[in-house]
Amino acid sequence: MTIRRQQRNLNIAFLAPAFLLFTVFVAWPGIRALIYSLQKWDGLGTPEWVGLRNFEELFADGLFLSALSNNALLAGVGGTLTLSLALIFAALLHRKIYGARLFRVAFFFPNIIAAVAVALLWMLLYSTSEFGVFNGALGALNQALSAAGIDWLEDKLPVSFTDSRTLIFALIPMLIWTATGFYMVLFLAAMEGIPEEYYEAATLDGATPVDQFRFVTLPMIREVIVVGLIFMIIGCAKFFDAVWVMENQYPTPDSHVMATVLYQKVFSEYNVGYAAAVAVMLFLIVFASTLVALKLSRREALEY
Repeated sequence: MTIRRQQRNLNIAFLAPAFLLFTVFVAWPGIRALIYSLQKWDGLGTPEWVGLRNFEELFADGLFLSALSNNALLAGVGGTLTLSLALIFAALLHRKIYGARLFRVAFFFPNIIAAVAVALLWMLLYSTSEFGVFNGALGALNQALSAAGIDWLEDKLPVSFTDSRTLIFALIPMLIWTATGFYMVLFLAAMEGIPEEYYEAATLDGATPVDQFRFVTLPMIREVIVVGLIFMIIGCAKFFDAVWVMENQYPTPDSHVMATVLYQKVFSEYNVGYAAAVAVMLFLIVFASTLVALKLSRREALEY
């Protein structure tokens, strides 16, 4: 047996278990979901082939489009602010500001809290009762304004932040608070790998800290930023826990996201075909968004 054949057999032996697990737990369920999306099935009886009717229903009833717009809002506004703040905080910590270790732990702390616990915590923060932090702060502001003869907030309190019509907007601060620490650590790890000589040379050339961040740091960690962007797209696309908890398991068209639509269609309405169609669209949206992100960021890799 030649060395090349031995190497090939060794590669197959190492790859076979991973390929088997991928086929059983990822590829085959994905194929089954695609088949279910072309059928009408309640999960119990005999499936009925309906072709693309489930996909036609997705765009006809408006529920999916409403959920899709909510996911887009979370990704566009919440995701952009999260990544921007993560970059800023990572750059500050990278420059060794006072208390950097404490800030690193504090920012990452929300990531170790269960998603349901985070949702319950923010429900308390948004509460209209006396325990609601935000309404309490607005109440104090209203008193100060009233003392100055301004009644701007008088008829607007308490604010129902978790109302179905405004819930998606209320989720944006929660998303930022929860996710910023993770991306900050991701970007900071990439920044720590940049040779310090580059910053010293930039300083000698008269570059300000802002110029160094723009022309040294950002180009050097561009690939990691793209990875963070892809993670953010995936995370916002499968956003579920907070909506489900804050809406007491009954989201409305104003508060639905794609994951809650999928879950409700399967376990409340027993419409597996519609839910599978949502899953297929969710995969296609994430796949297309990832390809676009990679395409827009494709440049010659920087080496150092």
